[in-house]
Amino acid sequence: MFRKRTMLVIVSLLVVLAMLSACAQPAPEVQIVKETVVVEKEVVKEVSVAGEVFNIQAWAEANDVEHWRADAPMKAGPLVNEMLEAAGDPRRVTVDGLNDDAGWADYKKKFTLAADAGEAPHIVCSGHEDVPVWANAGYIVPFDVCRDMYPEFDDVIESLWSAGQLQGKLWAVAQDTEARPMFFNKTKLKEMGWTEEEVEALPDRIKNGEFTLDDMIATAKEAIAQGVVEPGYGFWHRPSKGGDHIQFYFAFGGRLYDPEQDKLVVVEEALIKWYAFQRRVVEEGITPEGFIGTDWAIWHDAVSHAKVLFWNGGVWHWADWAKNYVKDLGGQDYLFENIGYALEPAGEPGQKPGTLSHPLVYMIVSEEATGDEGYYDLACAVLAKTSTAEMNTLHAVGSTHLGMNKKQADYEPYTQDVFLSNTLYMLDYNYYQPNHVMYGAYFDIVWDGMVKAENGELTPEEAAQQAIALLKVELGDSIVFE
Repeated sequence: MFRKRTMLVIVSLLVVLAMLSACAQPAPEVQIVKETVVVEKEVVKEVSVAGEVFNIQAWAEANDVEHWRADAPMKAGPLVNEMLEAAGDPRRVTVDGLNDDAGWADYKKKFTLAADAGEAPHIVCSGHEDVPVWANAGYIVPFDVCRDMYPEFDDVIESLWSAGQLQGKLWAVAQDTEARPMFFNKTKLKEMGWTEEEVEALPDRIKNGEFTLDDMIATAKEAIAQGVVEPGYGFWHRPSKGGDHIQFYFAFGGRLYDPEQDKLVVVEEALIKWYAFQRRVVEEGITPEGFIGTDWAIWHDAVSHAKVLFWNGGVWHWADWAKNYVKDLGGQDYLFENIGYALEPAGEPGQKPGTLSHPLVYMIVSEEATGDEGYYDLACAVLAKTSTAEMNTLHAVGSTHLGMNKKQADYEPYTQDVFLSNTLYMLDYNYYQPNHVMYGAYFDIVWDGMVKAENGELTPEEAAQQAIALLKVELGDSIVFE
């Protein structure tokens, strides 16, 4: 068990012996004593009391802004040891965290290859949509027992537990969550003649269903007609594949999943209206032709520098813009002065506004996938200490992700962040992509149809019917149509 540390001790001893035998003159006494003490400390650490020091490995996909995804479990390690000591438990933990910024596809492939080889980490952080695939593959183990072990988990926002559920079992705990607002340029709206009060009232109008996607299109067209923004700069959605696009399907009354039947769902009328919206924004001249595939750096630069009137993004973009795009203009002060944010508007009167939330979750990896054993409760303890308001706020504030702990609503370091406090209400209007083993295939098909509709390769109706035909073939009994 945990052979790496033992091997390190043996190698250290061999290195010391080799150094002594290789030297023509004996090393100074102080150096010999120093090396001996280091080795003895490692030996004592290995056999401390009961001889069990567990090195917990934790992996996360994260960039330099999101480093707390793996750093927080490492910071939790000493807290676990304090808890173990107080309980008279002789075991101790060390935690090594890996933040991997290779990209989601490479990161997930790396984990699955490691799991197949029995060399996976003990804790893995990933999107909640990986729960069904990794649970069915035997890579992760149920979290229900872990949840009941430690009181820290009682403070997790209740709705977020559903993101880690699959067929009645719990498999994960939320690491963070987020909202995907409709951002708008306050300065440009004022240039169009909007008053300060009208600009500030827009989020409430959207929340109340008084300002829909139709109104957004009309406003963007007016801005272009007035010369406030350039043609094609009235509305920008996400420029690449991603769950954000599903928000427009929801905006027209769509839904993805029926939990009672455990089946995916397509609402045909909503699918057609979603595809029609994607084509319409291009035909109306507020989104450029061939927009999908636009480089992210171009996208971020344009929206953060007040070139676009409305756009879809994530709350996590706020910190990125402040740090990497408008720092020389004042960072967050510039953003607050120029940019507003609201829920995703309803597609049309009578529908509801909302936002897609995509929680990242921590999962405990199975013994078969790690090649180790006996660490479940210790990995669980690490995640309990990682899930506190204090610990999660380090990540939330540093990366502008919404918190996952109930206490963060009143935790001063969290509430002092104006942007996070202002967007926390969006979790009352959120929805998730479903944890269904066939959802990946589902999304690929509806995404492909959306691209064809937006690019004008097919009409929205043709694209929807083609997508439905493919869904029937590929998903069979796993899907229902409404």
